[in-house]
Amino acid sequence: MKKIRLQLIIILVTAVIVGILLIVQKPISGSLLTAPSSGGVYTEALVGEFGRLNPVLDLHNQADHDIDQLIFSGLVKYDSTGLPVPDLAETWGISKDGTIYNFALRSGLVWQDGDPVTVDDIIFTVELFRDPSPLIPDDLRTFWSEVAVEKIDATTVQFRLPEAYAPFLDYLGFGILPAHLLDGKTVDQLVDDPFNLQPVGTGPYRFDRLIIEKTQVTGVALKINESYYGDAPFLQQVIFNYYPDSASAFEAYTSGEVKGISEVTTDVLPGVLLETNLASHTAMLNKLTLIYLNLKSNEVPFFADEKVRQALILALNREYMIQK
Repeated sequence: MKKIRLQLIIILVTAVIVGILLIVQKPISGSLLTAPSSGGVYTEALVGEFGRLNPVLDLHNQADHDIDQLIFSGLVKYDSTGLPVPDLAETWGISKDGTIYNFALRSGLVWQDGDPVTVDDIIFTVELFRDPSPLIPDDLRTFWSEVAVEKIDATTVQFRLPEAYAPFLDYLGFGILPAHLLDGKTVDQLVDDPFNLQPVGTGPYRFDRLIIEKTQVTGVALKINESYYGDAPFLQQVIFNYYPDSASAFEAYTSGEVKGISEVTTDVLPGVLLETNLASHTAMLNKLTLIYLNLKSNEVPFFADEKVRQALILALNREYMIQK
């Protein structure tokens, strides 16, 4: 009985202490989650040099491509997991055999100059990827040459594939160009077109100005696109400065010239990780690597031996490659 009374007393005293602590506990001022506010300027270091702000011509220039992603929109875009989601297209449908894709554009879409976005813009851009210019990669030209594109009406476009191809949606993230400004021009004619210096797109940001020092373009300034169809960005302005390599970009950050870096290579990664105020982010790249073994070449006759090829496969830690 004494042990039971002692336990009850301990429980009672503990309850009283906890109650007193809860009463005198001061509420935490403010919120742990701060809602973002609109406005402000963000400056980022881009590794590379200025070329042309044109999504058809930025295939070999990552620095231009990074900026074009904010100026131009595609039929689809990709979420944080890499899956395609609607962008200019509001909905799409796929035939049972996987060879026909119908896309319906959002209503009220306009270019940054006020002209309406139509299916003609999509068809015009696809036609550029079929252009025989050496600026268009052979594989991309071949792919689009085999896909039929048809205008169903002003806001509906149809793609017909020669056979079912599951990754087709991945090919539709390219930036759409305005046909009303560029119609009739070939890829080679677009190379020196003034449009590349003052682009007009449909993305969340619009071109503002080039930053020029001693006749050389050293940066690009963007401002918010008031006519953007999606959620308005919080940042009012984004400025990109060009640097020759990651080391120069990181130096620009440490000196306060920029607030972020587009790409960090392994040579500067240790220093970047030591910067407590610089948050580093990693992302999966949409890339595919293939190895072709020439079985008919006299210079490498051993590839024709099935046991050699089996040995090569067994020597690879494929599970590690898949996971990493």
